[in-house]
Amino acid sequence: MKRAVRVLIRVVAAGLLVFGGMEIGLEYMRHRVQKVQISLWHCVISAVLVALGVVLFAASARLAEQFTDDIDE
Repeated sequence: MKRAVRVLIRVVAAGLLVFGGMEIGLEYMRHRVQKVQISLWHCVISAVLVALGVVLFAASARLAEQFTDDIDE
C-alpha cells in the first residue's frame, strides 16, 4: 500500500511541476509574441507550484509512510 500511495503523491507532484512549468513558459511566450509585460502574479503562482511539486517529490516516501500503516511491508 505504501508504494501505491507514494506513486500517487509523485503523480500529483509531477502534475504540479508540469502545470507550473507550462504556465511560466506560456507567460514568457505571450510576452514575446504579443509584446506585453510579463504578469508577475502568473510567475509567482507558477513558481510556487513548481516548488510545491519538488517538495512533494522529495517527501513522497516519508508522506507515504505517515499515511499508511502496513504491517506486511
